[in-house]
Amino acid sequence: MHPKLTRLIEILETEDRAEALRYVLDILDKKEMTFIEVYEQLLTPSLNQMIPSGNEDIDIWNEHIRTSIIKTIVENTFSYVMAAREQRGKTIDKQVAILTPPSEFHSVGARMVKDVFTYLGYDAIYVGGNTPLRVLEAGMASRPIDYVVISVSNPYHLISTRNMIEAIRAKNPSVTVIVGGNAIHKLGDKANTLQADLILTQFEDLERIETGDTHETGL
Repeated sequence: MHPKLTRLIEILETEDRAEALRYVLDILDKKEMTFIEVYEQLLTPSLNQMIPSGNEDIDIWNEHIRTSIIKTIVENTFSYVMAAREQRGKTIDKQVAILTPPSEFHSVGARMVKDVFTYLGYDAIYVGGNTPLRVLEAGMASRPIDYVVISVSNPYHLISTRNMIEAIRAKNPSVTVIVGGNAIHKLGDKANTLQADLILTQFEDLERIETGDTHETGL
């Protein structure tokens, strides 16, 4: 475990939102980690490594509180994202819509993916969590969308994700569909049954989309 992750989890367990935010921003200010490294090595694991208490209701309570704190941290890193984008100095004239499927409210991962696409130079649109299919279809009809990224945390939403992918194919076969999230990761090779174009597991893999150097290795 990354030593800074150990400390962040200690803070998160106290539910001290202000201290958790100060801790992460200090890391970014001191350039000890990039925002992508913070997202991948600190924030994502801190969401996925909660210890069950044995009481499902308490676990959901604790998860919601921690997720809320992580959301606060992510929202406050946007200036670092834009600074990194400006330093990179590259613009890609393509639009990316990032969302979660219907009834999937775990949207922190999708929000972090939006920042990575923004950094890379794309016009990234964060649609949000619990996105109905009809809303996605309306959005695709209203503007040119090159990529749709669907983040899935709960395995119960894999069927609606597959239906959403089929609908995207029917509406616009040229759209590249990318899937990721904890539920996708747990599927392993079975994730290919969703028929997405790309399955991502690391934020850094997004940098290789434009070069075509992705091997369905995904988020």
